[in-house]
Amino acid sequence: MNKFTHILILGAASLALAACSQTTKDETNAAANSAADDAANNVEKAGDAVEKAADHTGKAIDKAGDKADAAAAEARQNTGKALENAGKDMQEPK
Repeated sequence: MNKFTHILILGAASLALAACSQTTKDETNAAANSAADDAANNVEKAGDAVEKAADHTGKAIDKAGDKADAAAAEARQNTGKALENAGKDMQEPK
């Protein structure tokens, strides 16, 4: 082979290598962008799940507070009735 053929083959190989390298870069960039998009979507889903859990927790706390208030009111009423009965018992002659 003469020098011109060698140079032509080397030039073609260099162009093929450069094109392949650019394709690899593009594919890697696309894969990285896809992974970043997936990560962003997962973070958003996780945020939504945390917000939903916090909402459920808040509702459960409110419900528990309402039950505690009702129980305290009933206990006050029962205590008041017991004190009234005790007072009546103390006033009656035996």
